[in-house]
Amino acid sequence: MMPTKMLTTEFRSRSLARTQLQQVIGYIHTHLDRDLSLAELASVVNISPTYFTSLFKQVMGI
Repeated sequence: MMPTKMLTTEFRSRSLARTQLQQVIGYIHTHLDRDLSLAELASVVNISPTYFTSLFKQVMGI
């Protein structure tokens, strides 16, 4: 059985942290005047575009 701390860390890594979500949304608001790519948004929180897509959908419920 895994220690609780490990499970918590593993769980957190499968979701966008509140601060990461705030960073991405802030970035979007700051750059509303231009087209933003998925790769660009993922780079704001330093994760792959594919993984970002999955986490963003999960957090936003869409």
